Amino acid sequence: MPTLFEGGLDPFVADSFIDRVEKHINAMNLATDKLKIILATYNFIGDTEIWWKIVLHTHDLDTMTYDSFKKLYYEKYFLALKRRELNKEFDRLKQGNMTVTEYENKFTSLLRFAPGIANDEEGKIEKFIDGLDLTIRPIIAVLEPTEYAKVVRKALVVEAESKDSRLSGSPTSTTRV
Repeated sequence: MPTLFEGGLDPFVADSFIDRVEKHINAMNLATDKLKIILATYNFIGDTEIWWKIVLHTHDLDTMTYDSFKKLYYEKYFLALKRRELNKEFDRLKQGNMTVTEYENKFTSLLRFAPGIANDEEGKIEKFIDGLDLTIRPIIAVLEPTEYAKVVRKALVVEAESKDSRLSGSPTSTTRV
């Protein structure tokens, strides 16, 4: 079962809770919206439990869809303002001083807040490459990759080759991509 959820101001905790609930919903192969909602709300405690009781006074559980439940939940525990802020953070994301692995982890964690890009492989690849360090970006871009996972692997190879080149002191490297 998902862990208990008592609300709070951290949108990542709220989002993570729903991810865990949906993992259980899929594993249990729950078919009806009502069962999905019951499972999701079963572990509400404290503030969330009070909020849910209030929601039930104004909404009929028998006719509520799971999507409408999630919309209410996110409106309460993942404010639109915070979602927009995270979307902007994603838009501004650059590798900078991060390793490719750190950049990819940050990229992936923020990607869900950019739904237009998250569902578009080409847009995701373009945004990822655009944020790469200037020493890596041109090498990856020229390959014209079509799969996100391959872009990440190639960027990791280029980064490793670049690091090896600097460590060995050779002015040029034969990068294998």
